[in-house]
Amino acid sequence: MKKLIMGACALFAIAATSCGNCGGDKCETSADSLSTAYGKYVATVLFDELSRFEDNALDSKTDFIKGMQIVFAANASNETRMGMQVALQMLGEIQQMEEGGFEMDKKAVLNAYKNTFLADGLEFDQMQTTSSEFQRLYSKTREEAAKIQEEKDANTPEAIENEKIAEQFLAEVRAENDNVKVSESGLGYLIETPGEGETPSENATVTVHYTGKHINGEVFDTSVERGPAKFNLQGVVPGFREGLTLLAKGGKATLYLPGKLAYGAKGQPAAGIAPNEMLIFEVELIDFSE
Repeated sequence: MKKLIMGACALFAIAATSCGNCGGDKCETSADSLSTAYGKYVATVLFDELSRFEDNALDSKTDFIKGMQIVFAANASNETRMGMQVALQMLGEIQQMEEGGFEMDKKAVLNAYKNTFLADGLEFDQMQTTSSEFQRLYSKTREEAAKIQEEKDANTPEAIENEKIAEQFLAEVRAENDNVKVSESGLGYLIETPGEGETPSENATVTVHYTGKHINGEVFDTSVERGPAKFNLQGVVPGFREGLTLLAKGGKATLYLPGKLAYGAKGQPAAGIAPNEMLIFEVELIDFSE
């Protein structure tokens, strides 16, 4: 939509050149007035753009026209138009925050804006304080919204069922092999070869081979064909990070990650990983650096 609006604005420059050779204050036009022709012209271009780009499609053309009518009826000064532009930008940001789980009161936003904007002046310290306060509240509210969403995700039937399946699966694995251990965090692991030397810290950069599987044995990701993977342990899921810190160079292990130590109650739908799904990783620590 932003592309369309910019395109529509650019049309003014094109249309304006048609008056270049007119005498007097206004251009003389034929029966089909310049105003009508201009309106049709812009609408035709936008209509064509909408038809060619699906991501710019409007759910309601009527609502689109309502927005235009509000602006056209305002008969506003340049300052008022600037205010409209700022308000539209703010509304877009407010919508993004609401979609992210924030509760926003547009009336409160406008009142706070007015009180601040109409002040006689603002000191630099005031501006810094205002910015810091917004960032603090934004971060706090985002964390609270994330916790609420996490609780909702964890209580879905699929997440609850997968958590039970994971517990049962790990219990069966341990019953079949006494060498499978479980850490305090809930990570299941079977160390096949411990490796030699020191083990990496949670902040280490590691070079590994790995194969990720669902509990039915289906592989969803592997480095075997691509070659060893190199990454910092802070950039991976908790169970994977913890498992690699149990190995020294050359060490090999099988890791059993319950959902809370993998992709959580949200899962990774795009990768085919369900909410609270247990994942199995066969890993080999080739090298690491601190």
